[in-house]
Amino acid sequence: MLEGTKVLDLGIFGVGPLACSFLGNMGADVIRVERPGLDNTYYLVPHKQGASAIYIVIQCNKRNIILDLKTDTDREIALRLAEKAAVVIHNYQPEVMQRLGLDYDAVSKINPGVIYVSSSGYGHKGPLARTPSFDSYQQAMSGFASITGEPGSQGEILRQYMHIDVSCAMGVCGSVLLALLAREITGKGQKIETSQFELSLSVQATRIAEYFATGVSPKPMGSANPNIVPSQAFKTLDGSYINVSIPREEYWPRLCKALELDGIEKDPRFISNAERVRNREQLIPILEEKFASEPARWWLILLRRHDVPCGPYYTFDNIVADPHVAANQMLPVLETPWGKVMHTPFPVKFSKTATSIKPAVKPDSSREEILNEIGYKEK
Repeated sequence: MLEGTKVLDLGIFGVGPLACSFLGNMGADVIRVERPGLDNTYYLVPHKQGASAIYIVIQCNKRNIILDLKTDTDREIALRLAEKAAVVIHNYQPEVMQRLGLDYDAVSKINPGVIYVSSSGYGHKGPLARTPSFDSYQQAMSGFASITGEPGSQGEILRQYMHIDVSCAMGVCGSVLLALLAREITGKGQKIETSQFELSLSVQATRIAEYFATGVSPKPMGSANPNIVPSQAFKTLDGSYINVSIPREEYWPRLCKALELDGIEKDPRFISNAERVRNREQLIPILEEKFASEPARWWLILLRRHDVPCGPYYTFDNIVADPHVAANQMLPVLETPWGKVMHTPFPVKFSKTATSIKPAVKPDSSREEILNEIGYKEK
């Protein structure tokens, strides 16, 4: 759907580069401007033949050229690329691009129809506008970490997953698509401003609404859902966990029947979700004792037979081996210059405008091709 749409990736780390990779999934021609010494993600462990596995995945669907934007020569090349781009994306602090002469004002003068995305850490105004940012900082400051973890704890940061980076990249990608649609209607380009902090707040809409209604900050509850009971992990006989949830009242009698706990189905303490939330501490031990009596697989078969929402707790080796994942091609394997890599593409399938995946290329390997396209001859 974006075939013929040129995107200039000036980003660093996760947000900007990942958003550009998603746009590349949709057919955009993405040119990645790599800085000398390469992006820091290139050096993160684990490595695959010298390059970080994270870098290889984030840089899919792009061509690549190394430019030192602090030099006049390479800045001129970047401006020529920006002049021909439909979309320019960066996630530096706002003043960085201004200092380099690649801010929206400079680019829009030579390319009035450009869609220019500036995705900063904390926003473009206020006392934190010039403050560097990172995923873990946003998890902590946005309150996200305060509600993650075991009951009674001070909360936890999701150390092994850049949740805010990925959510923000999705937000950037969506905003670009909307701006492209607006340009089709109005003929005008525009600047898009967003930030990790704003995105980290937006993904917590339900918890913020909860705080606004009660005036009480939500607390860590482990795997439990604060608004639905039961809806959490239960340990089974073989030491594995299953997740069980009752999002609608019709599922409550089904669960009681499956567990052979008919005596609690119409117990006034548990008769509705509101009462079950109120009497969580009385109900959960009853369910925990029951689930501990049989292994996880047994419970999953039984609960699904009774049409009770449930599911396993997977590790990554379980995910890779799952036939449902394979049937839907959720984790395609790409042949890259660094060997085979499993990838997670943009998670949407279109019936008329199919997406595609191109493996990452070596840094600067597209240099000659890119310079020829803009008619630039290196001295």
